[in-house]
Amino acid sequence: MTLSKSALSCIAGILVITACGGTDLMRASLPTARDSYTVFALTGSPVAFPSGINIYFRQAVRVDGNANFDVAFDIDAGGNAVVYPARLIVSSLSGNRPVGIRKVSGTFESVLTAPTGMYVDSLPVIAAKGDVIVVESARNASGDVCQFSISPFIYSKLLIESVVPATRTIVVQAVLNPNCGFKSFEPGIPAS
Repeated sequence: MTLSKSALSCIAGILVITACGGTDLMRASLPTARDSYTVFALTGSPVAFPSGINIYFRQAVRVDGNANFDVAFDIDAGGNAVVYPARLIVSSLSGNRPVGIRKVSGTFESVLTAPTGMYVDSLPVIAAKGDVIVVESARNASGDVCQFSISPFIYSKLLIESVVPATRTIVVQAVLNPNCGFKSFEPGIPAS
């Protein structure tokens, strides 16, 4: 009896997947995108200047209580970039979108995929010029791009290209994989 129920469950699952587009649910449709941003430190810069990046919308944005950013930037006393996930900067009424960050080893060009494992959303990352950070951003809220996807996350890698304490600016290179659950940073439409 249990075996027949399991078989029926498997068949029902296959029919649902087929009815919803089959394996197209697991195919990427958008190419990776490469961008460059100049952001200003949270401290010592005018409030109207962009101090954060909205990863999915590919924009340097002002950091305010709306939490319309994934990561925010500051400069510490040693001249390093300090990268904060959104929840460490603001607390929105609707709850913050989970954003995890992780510093990885290697050069920007050698990091071809987002690593598996834990991404931290409760601590900032201190990064010097040349450091690479991977961002895991949940995009499964109501009306968001990954709302009905198997995986709620999009991934991006960031390179701290320069930190200039005198002007309170940080230049960041980025590669975004806009496909839900896909971790590849290689050019074109990713296969993984």
